[in-house]
Amino acid sequence: MAARGPAILRPVVMALHWTALPMIVGWLFGAVPPVLIAGHAALWGTITVLWGLRGGPSPALRGAMRTAAHLSHAALLGLYLVGAAFALTDPSLARPVLLATLAASALHAVWNLYRAGVLGDGAFRRMLPKALH
Repeated sequence: MAARGPAILRPVVMALHWTALPMIVGWLFGAVPPVLIAGHAALWGTITVLWGLRGGPSPALRGAMRTAAHLSHAALLGLYLVGAAFALTDPSLARPVLLATLAASALHAVWNLYRAGVLGDGAFRRMLPKALH
């Protein structure tokens, strides 16, 4: 399935994707202000609402596994959005939600290493800027 929306969204969403980890860790250590993490998450969420998820499940997956992989992207982004919103409104709630987001993103990273190494589906070519191919 091809991504929808303007072509400029590809590098924008890639930048949002790759900066989410330092954004969360920075907020947890007090180096990123709440408004910055909330703005980061809101921009990513707005793009997703308007044009859909930019990434997709592995072409090597079929059936329920393909659906589960697609839903996990939405769930991970949703978790990040909730945590970032709490960073603005209730930091005591933001911390556990953003820690859960980090845990889920670790599983996301391991899965993508599996995709690239075992399934050989070109996962990193799809996720990295073209300059790094």
